[in-house]
Amino acid sequence: MPHVFATQIEYVSKNLKYRDNVVLSLHPHNDRGSGVCDAELGMLAGADRIEGTLFGNGERTGNVDIITLAMNMFSHGLDPQLEFSDMPAIREKYERLTRMHVYDRQPYAGDLVFTAFSGSHQDAIAKGMAWREDKKLKEWTVPYLPIDPMDVGRTYDADVIRINSQSGKGGVSYILKTNFSIALPEKMREEVGYAVKQVSDEEHKELSPQWVYEIFENNYIEYSPYFKITDCHFKQNDGIMAEVTIACGEKKTIVDANGNGRLDAVSNTIKQYFGISYELSVYEEHALSHGSSSKAMAYVGITCDGRMYWGAGMDEDIIKASIHALTVAVNKLPSVGNDGAGKDDRLMAIINYIQNNYQDVTLESLAARFHLSEPYISKFIKDKSGKTFGEHVAYVRMKKAKVLLKNGNMTVENIALAVGYQNVEHFNRQFKKMFDMTPVQYRNSCR
Repeated sequence: MPHVFATQIEYVSKNLKYRDNVVLSLHPHNDRGSGVCDAELGMLAGADRIEGTLFGNGERTGNVDIITLAMNMFSHGLDPQLEFSDMPAIREKYERLTRMHVYDRQPYAGDLVFTAFSGSHQDAIAKGMAWREDKKLKEWTVPYLPIDPMDVGRTYDADVIRINSQSGKGGVSYILKTNFSIALPEKMREEVGYAVKQVSDEEHKELSPQWVYEIFENNYIEYSPYFKITDCHFKQNDGIMAEVTIACGEKKTIVDANGNGRLDAVSNTIKQYFGISYELSVYEEHALSHGSSSKAMAYVGITCDGRMYWGAGMDEDIIKASIHALTVAVNKLPSVGNDGAGKDDRLMAIINYIQNNYQDVTLESLAARFHLSEPYISKFIKDKSGKTFGEHVAYVRMKKAKVLLKNGNMTVENIALAVGYQNVEHFNRQFKKMFDMTPVQYRNSCR
């Protein structure tokens, strides 16, 4: 074993007479795969000189590789006094003259030596990459490797991390970041990594950066099989009122809802249209490049039944990008896929009317507006939506009350009046019934 060999070298070196007149030379072979460590430990034990060959080729399983030894010494600050600054030229000449091949994973010289096959155990490589911009020629430096690739005439290509079936979330997110300026939210990376890995598993191929981007684009930017939002208009009045056009196939429906902000208001129109419930859990955004004409990237994660669903949007307008990201995420909900074309057009018109007249709407005024009898419209709303007229009105009023409690300084009494309750005690009871806390407790929780 190498340490036994080194012990023998040390004994010889210390016990030779006239040691100063002796050049102690080692000539390790690689028969048992320990040629390099035999040589390194032998030099540490007192040897003066090493015999070997370029790339370790020789009789039997090969001599020790002089290039690996020399570069290892160099990485520790010891100058081997050998010129290896243009490794590609040395390799080319070696292969041409000897007709032997340098293995792809040969240390310092192989095609893949400065390439990381991203796997879960190699995500740290992606995290350890540091962008060095102090030179005209930009290159990647990796603190986990012993030398800068520029020392041997090498550099990192754009696809430094090659994506295959073993790839982890770090490698995939690194490819998207370095090649396309897409900075995935941390919680999104694992899911995107699995989506890319699945394609690699099915294709049995390594994936190029462009292929990785196309997978991301198909699954998180362009994915809208059930519905799209084709138009949005906003009005600000103690919160945001959104008028959203939802397109399901050839059918387009205008839906109104209010919210704390634009994205929240649009989200409420979607919930209202499909009769679904989910939570807006993650929102992140960033510019894809510098300048006034830069496109923005938005990421939205929603939670439904304990599972996270993701979408992404790209547009020069960050509001449009975020709405698109939300649309993609909601398209992935199983309940949306099973819902068909959404709610009945007449029901949506009724609910929109309630949204815009929640302060003083009554069943009588609603029936008159749609030229229906009160019993009929009451039964129609219950049958089509699963909620009564009173429940719809209370829901809209309470959503508006939450906006006022969170964003303003109005008293609870004035908020009750503003959303349509003449009796503040009745308002308090309704609010606590719906949200399991009083209006004052909700306001304090927001602060």
